[in-house]
Amino acid sequence: MDWRIKAFTQKILSGSSIGDKMNHYLVTLNKNHNKNVFTYQSHEALRKFKYAKIDLSKNLVALEIGTGYSLISAVTLALIGFEKVITVDITCDISFSSFKKQIKHLDEDVFLKQILEYTKYSPLELNKKIALIKNISSFEDLFILLNIIYIAPYKFEDIEKYVAKIDYITSQVVLEHISPSILNTLFKKTQQWLSKDGYCIHTINFIDHFANPGLFQDKSISEFNFLKFSDRYWEFWAGNSIAYTNRLSYLYYLKLCEKYTIDIVDFIGENYRDRVELNPSLIHEDIIKKYHEAPDRELLTKFQRGTLILKGGRNE
Repeated sequence: MDWRIKAFTQKILSGSSIGDKMNHYLVTLNKNHNKNVFTYQSHEALRKFKYAKIDLSKNLVALEIGTGYSLISAVTLALIGFEKVITVDITCDISFSSFKKQIKHLDEDVFLKQILEYTKYSPLELNKKIALIKNISSFEDLFILLNIIYIAPYKFEDIEKYVAKIDYITSQVVLEHISPSILNTLFKKTQQWLSKDGYCIHTINFIDHFANPGLFQDKSISEFNFLKFSDRYWEFWAGNSIAYTNRLSYLYYLKLCEKYTIDIVDFIGENYRDRVELNPSLIHEDIIKKYHEAPDRELLTKFQRGTLILKGGRNE
């Protein structure tokens, strides 16, 4: 299916107050949806945390940028051992009925085996916490139990009402949906927020989301198809709150770290699916202009996804 059909549909949906939820609805029809959400969110939360060399014996604070439709990542961080978890999003999309279906999988062997590699809790303590979570009757009870602060919608100033320093900042395929101006502020704030021994770990998806698998997938295009178009053309088709992507590569994020003197521990680039190559000569000049210095065009399509690992210290 031509990507413009999905783009046009999302543009129409974005004009409704429930448009984003309607756009998300088709995904939920899969009978294994909630199990898949739990597996994905918990796995990714643990995968990113393994890069952080953090002493969990201290009372530490974690911040998740982009809660999305599930609190499983925030719950996983609490079960790892963070004393306070702040999770924020631009819209409130969580559902308690869906959450109850997702937490049924908390005591499965696969998850328990994974989290016991990182948590500060003993197996007995962990199982007790999981039992309490599975018996909660509202999000309010959950937030009190695990000291989770959920803010949606949020501004950066809202986060600062609760903490001055943060020991762990994380996001999962969220930054690609944030405009360059807001990204600039986020990285500036990161430099200010991150504690001396803190870590910031973001996983970013760099591909055209209209090439993602699903009912409306356009199988005819490269995963970097969106780099071919001018800002004006792309804004016409995909410039809405549901479909927005900033079309930036890993190079842009590395430069933001340099700009705000944030220590880069590592950047792990990945190609996680079959590649459909895009001729670098087709990349539009509007894309090139997003960078302070003209980048090597071939590098703009080098990775489909990447994990950026940052360290605190310079701001002390």
